[in-house]
Amino acid sequence: MKNLFFRLFIYILTAASLLLLNSCAGIRLKAIPSPPSTSKLRVYIQPISAPFPYPAGAGLWNSFHNEFAARQIDGIGRFLKQTGIYEVVPASDVEEVLGGHDLTYLEVVKNGCMLARQIGKALYAEYTIIIERRLEPNKLTENDYYFTIIIINNSTGKQFEASERLDKFERSSRESMIAIIKKLYRTVFLSAKNDMFGIAIRKSEKMHTPKKEIAAATAPEPASEVIPQAQPAIPEQPVTPLEPKLIVASPEPIPPVIPQASEVIPQAPPQVQEKTVTPPEPKLIAAAPEPEPAKPVDTVTVKPGHEEISGTTRLVIYDLEAPEQYRTVALIMTEVLREELFLLNRFILVNREDLLDVLHEMALQQKGLIDEKQAVKAGKGLAANQIVTGSLRILGKTYLLNAKRIDVETFATLGIASTRFAKGEEEDVLSRLPGLAKSLAGVR
Repeated sequence: MKNLFFRLFIYILTAASLLLLNSCAGIRLKAIPSPPSTSKLRVYIQPISAPFPYPAGAGLWNSFHNEFAARQIDGIGRFLKQTGIYEVVPASDVEEVLGGHDLTYLEVVKNGCMLARQIGKALYAEYTIIIERRLEPNKLTENDYYFTIIIINNSTGKQFEASERLDKFERSSRESMIAIIKKLYRTVFLSAKNDMFGIAIRKSEKMHTPKKEIAAATAPEPASEVIPQAQPAIPEQPVTPLEPKLIVASPEPIPPVIPQASEVIPQAPPQVQEKTVTPPEPKLIAAAPEPEPAKPVDTVTVKPGHEEISGTTRLVIYDLEAPEQYRTVALIMTEVLREELFLLNRFILVNREDLLDVLHEMALQQKGLIDEKQAVKAGKGLAANQIVTGSLRILGKTYLLNAKRIDVETFATLGIASTRFAKGEEEDVLSRLPGLAKSLAGVR
């Protein structure tokens, strides 16, 4: 009976709130200056709590909504930034656009999250990410708890969603919630990868054009300085007829030099110097291999990390090297390749966060500036058996992707894979990565 009254109370309150919301005037969004252009995908994070009657209170949750929202914006925001793919809208921009208004659950989800999309557009974000915690009564007079991640394309309205039912232990364990969030993100990312990849390509090409124009605009400037300097060279040309006069005077000293030429001939003994030069050469050759044994001196602290377990071989996957304006495109391809290698169930994948920590300790940057020796050294620091490196190159209107798998101990190449695609075929290239991952892993 109590459960019946509880449900009735929820339905009445929800209906009343909907009527109140429809009667209220729409929220006026304030305009803000556009942010600096970047190839990263700009995202707006909006946490929501449901259902009523606990929109802003703790209710049956273990925290109030304001606490939950602040925790999700901070934690998920940091996680998204670590991928290198996203630029998270700062809280100050959100507050300025909303004018200090606190959004309710119904305001966010009404009309297919239309208001959330409008807010995202006002914030110049390509995507809105909604983090939802939801409670639903079940047939056993209990409550089911759900955690959902929804990614919305603010331009097209296309939505990608992943949801997970939580038990009591998972709701109370921070480690379990982090693992669930990462799992949900992986699922929703794979659903949205083609959509994100297309936007990243378009943003990269827009960034590429201005750079060409700037280079073309700066090129003529030094040319204008060279032109006036070329003119003073013209009066020097009439000086050239005076040069033959000097040449006529030069034959006078030539005759005395000719008899001395016979004296130069007996100076052949300098050939002894050639004999003296030859002996030091073998010494240098013998000394050259001596510094090579110093290679095994790798003093890197081994970090166990929190790997994603699927196989038996520990594998580190580095971000694909790419030009700066195409870096987000390369990172999306790296993430997809990572998931495909994980699904092969042959490797234990080292987390990207742990890799970034080791690179930071080694004073290296994960921006395509790491050579294979440094990559192997960092892999040893993560107790990895193998590493994967690669690059994305743009040759005219063609993209070329290369990747290879290297053994950390022997430095031997265990697998090589590559693919190419032309502009206009971007949506099709991600579908090739499963096959590329198999070739890289040596799977037939």
